[in-house]
Amino acid sequence: MVKPAWHPSDELTEMQRRFVDFLAYRQGRSTFTAAALSAGYSEKRANREGSELMKNPKVQRYYRWKCNQINRSQAVTHTNYINQQIRLSGKLEDKGKEDKCAPYENLIGKAAGLFSETHYHQDLNKMSMAEKEDEIKRLKKIQEEKIEDTKLISE
Repeated sequence: MVKPAWHPSDELTEMQRRFVDFLAYRQGRSTFTAAALSAGYSEKRANREGSELMKNPKVQRYYRWKCNQINRSQAVTHTNYINQQIRLSGKLEDKGKEDKCAPYENLIGKAAGLFSETHYHQDLNKMSMAEKEDEIKRLKKIQEEKIEDTKLISE
């Protein structure tokens, strides 16, 4: 019979595991008391329980392991970046806004190495005032479109 592999959560009770999971998924945005309450500890003892749990070496070990797992999964990698752009584009498609997907499809293509972008830089001192104003208007329009797309995605 093969012995199952060791896991840091094996040494914890269910409530201890829930306590750590709550803290790990809210790194720096929660308190020990809130985590203890979420895990099911009584309101009267939640403050003390949270403090005592974080002194427990087994809880600390699982907390470090869980945070490392979460951070590793959220790291910006080539694959994660492309997948995020695909998800954002898909959300817009699902909302029937196919015309807004083009910028994300463009980013996906660039990240995948399918195409590149060439920029031609000009000397601003050699541009006329009208050319500078036209360029500023163009850039503002692009910025407004990106802000609008972000709002559409978050709806």
